[in-house]
Amino acid sequence: MHRRHQLVHAVLAAGLTTVPPELAAEVDVEFGDFGGFLQEVQRRWHRAFDARLDEVLEQQPQDIHDALVRLWRDLALTMPAARLMLDANADHPALVEPAEQHRRLLHAATGVVLSPAPLTEPPEGRGKRCLWALLLRTSIT
Repeated sequence: MHRRHQLVHAVLAAGLTTVPPELAAEVDVEFGDFGGFLQEVQRRWHRAFDARLDEVLEQQPQDIHDALVRLWRDLALTMPAARLMLDANADHPALVEPAEQHRRLLHAATGVVLSPAPLTEPPEGRGKRCLWALLLRTSIT
């Protein structure tokens, strides 16, 4: 586990949307492939989001939508490299089903329904679809 943590940290510290070539062999050995690595980054994001979500729900905000947007933005500022990696690879097959499952769980916990509308381009023209739009395009049921 310690090696996996170090490797995720090293890859994300590079600030890229892929694994740096000098770490690719280690990532493949430790995570199986790039998809396995992405799933680990996604799990870490979801765990951090869910831990903060518990705090938000305990406060019983009147506007849950705004509270979730703030939560998402604050976490993205705390974990910018993870968010960049996930946003840039949002359509990777390894991320699609876990992201959908997390959206369903978020809906069950908060009543917020994430829109199936197409994802938007990220800021700064990175050219990949952006998961930010999932949270920003929500409605209350």
